[in-house]
This record gives sequence, C-alpha cells and structure tokens, in this order.
Amino acid sequence: MARKRDSATTRELILRAAEDVVIADGVARLTLEKAAARAGVSKGGVLYHFATRNDLVAAMVERLATRFQAGMDDVRAAHPHYSFARAYLEECLAAPAEGEPVPHEERVGSALIAAIAAEPALLAPLRAAFGGWQHQIEQSADPVAATIARLAADGLWLCELFGIDGLSPQLREQVAHRLRLLVDHAPREQS
Repeated sequence: MARKRDSATTRELILRAAEDVVIADGVARLTLEKAAARAGVSKGGVLYHFATRNDLVAAMVERLATRFQAGMDDVRAAHPHYSFARAYLEECLAAPAEGEPVPHEERVGSALIAAIAAEPALLAPLRAAFGGWQHQIEQSADPVAATIARLAADGLWLCELFGIDGLSPQLREQVAHRLRLLVDHAPREQS
C-alpha cells in the first residue's frame, strides 16, 4: 500500500517541481498542469496549495527569500561575531567554486527575477524580506557604510545571477575583500 504524503511534503514537492519547470522551460511556460505533472500529483493537488499560477510563483519567490535568510543564519551560526550586515554580505558573496555547477536556487532565482519583473506584485514577499534585512543593516555601527556594501553586494549577486559580471576571480575577490572591510571597520559618521 502506498504511503500518503502530508500536506507540507506535497507543497514542497510542488514547489521543487515548479522550480524544475522554470529552469528547464522558463517562467513563461510554468503552468499548474506542468508543475503537477513534474511533481507527480494531480492538478487538484496543486490547486489545494496554490489557487493560481501567480500564487505558485509568489510562493517560489517567498521560498527564495527564506533560503537567503537560512543562508545568513548559517553564516551567523558559523561566525557568531559577524554583524548582520557581514552575514548578509557573505551570503551575497557566496559563489560556487570554479568549475562547480551553479546551485539550483540561483538558477531558479535568475529565472524568477527576470520573469516577474513584468508582474511586480509577485515580488511582494521579496520586498518584505528586503525591508526587514535593510532595517537590520541600519542597526550597524555605520549604517551608511553597511548599506553601501549591501547595495554593492546585491549588484554583484544580480550580475552573477544573470551572467553579466565580467569580473576576473582575482578582481571579484578584491571587491569582496573591500566590501568586508567597509562593513567590519567603517567608523560611524558623526551627525
């Protein structure tokens, strides 16, 4: 007798299947039917969790934010002395070693971010996450320096996601080093 999946497991299976569809075919071709087929569940099973395609895409965006937060949490657990800004920076700067494949999450991220630009409402979970992260960054000893480093790291991350960075590994490491110095050693400005 086949074991029945619980609701959370099924939801996770559908999200992973939808990510696979996005990577293989692009967001424009993501449908509830394709996600259902890839997940091995009925369309009704998908509809139980996601009433519309936009609900599914929004959940995928929220999942990206959750993964990013988990990555920062891992950085802070490994380096308890790091500030929030430094953990954010390290998560943005994390890159696969030369010759390693681009992680699944990053491939999904680039496809989703590119496609949902046409439907800004789907970015709501990411906007909310970034608002919270920026608030925490502003608690740094020097919120201006930490914000500059955050914006630069975001830019580098996005350029790498879309394959338009053009930096040599040596220059990338020098940029990363300078951003770390900015976050770790910048004096607080006097007002």
